[in-house]
Amino acid sequence: MTSLEEYTSSLTSSLVRINSENPPGRETEIASYVSERLAELGLKAWVDRFDERANAIGVYEAGEGHSLMLMTHLDTVPAGERDLWRIPPFSGEIRDGRVYGRGSADAKGCLASMLGALKLLADEGWPIKGKLILAAVADEEAKNRGVRRLLAQKISAEYAVVGEPTSLQVCSAHKGILLLRVRFIGKSAHSSQPRKGINAAYAASDFALRVEKLGERLKVRHRLLGRPSIALTILRGGIKENIIPDSCELVLDRRTLPNEKLERIIKELRRLTERVAKARKVKAEVGIVRYLPAAETSTNSRIVVAAVKACSKILGERVRPRGFRATCDMCFLVHGAKIPSVILGPGSLLQAHTIDEWVSIDELVKAAKIYREIVAEILR
Repeated sequence: MTSLEEYTSSLTSSLVRINSENPPGRETEIASYVSERLAELGLKAWVDRFDERANAIGVYEAGEGHSLMLMTHLDTVPAGERDLWRIPPFSGEIRDGRVYGRGSADAKGCLASMLGALKLLADEGWPIKGKLILAAVADEEAKNRGVRRLLAQKISAEYAVVGEPTSLQVCSAHKGILLLRVRFIGKSAHSSQPRKGINAAYAASDFALRVEKLGERLKVRHRLLGRPSIALTILRGGIKENIIPDSCELVLDRRTLPNEKLERIIKELRRLTERVAKARKVKAEVGIVRYLPAAETSTNSRIVVAAVKACSKILGERVRPRGFRATCDMCFLVHGAKIPSVILGPGSLLQAHTIDEWVSIDELVKAAKIYREIVAEILR
């Protein structure tokens, strides 16, 4: 192995071995570990603790110039049933050119490659000018409190690279997420006399099938992200096998595009809910559980051009901007802080959140080199 291979693979392994499942949110230990690595590379580094959570931040400044932020997250989704894992989820095992474990792809591999880029720059004597920030934030997998805290503290930059598993593709746009809770309210009765009640589960089932058809009719498109989507992800109702359910609840996951209006989406779903409620003679409630808007950076932006140039150079092929079909912290940078950003990192979304999650060591190395090229291009 080369030094960079050893550095990025062993660092990814070490990060995986620090459990940072969210919930409950275990970022303090890993934030301290990252802060130590940042300090070793010559950055001013610190851990920002808040609400029993923690961000790790490092800053390198060298004279006048532009500013760039490399940002990714410390937390992971839970490992789930550990007996299902062929390789223990927090072993960080290195095998057959891969690092295995929860968070290896999403997004501890990204963090290790960002630190690898900083090591390359440090070994070169920091041939940059301006301000470079590395921010490893908490709570990306739940309520995004880490990035909210970061921006509230006025830690910002002119441009940003968000580390997420994109298979080393430059993503200049991502879908938004709208989670809606729909509840149908009927009337309970003994199950031997179903006509005495109003079965809320039938209303919910009717609604679910209509949502499926609605998803097939969504025609709006985005040139990088394609079509939006809608999916029923939770359906629950009933309290006992011999009682007609008087309440049934659904949760819908609607992935949005930058060229869609939130008000129009909600209006369409409310109309659908009302039609079902009227037909089934039930009451209905609709509420927003969570909303993060889609985000997009112009492909002409300097950060997009720099990222495409860096990827094309390191990968040895022509790279074009793409869309990231999931949702991430980029929306806070673009909408809240007005920071032109791209999403870019090693690993695949196909591996993220899965059993036996892994990231390729080859991609870790290439990502470190790509990040280094982007930094050098922006902070020259």
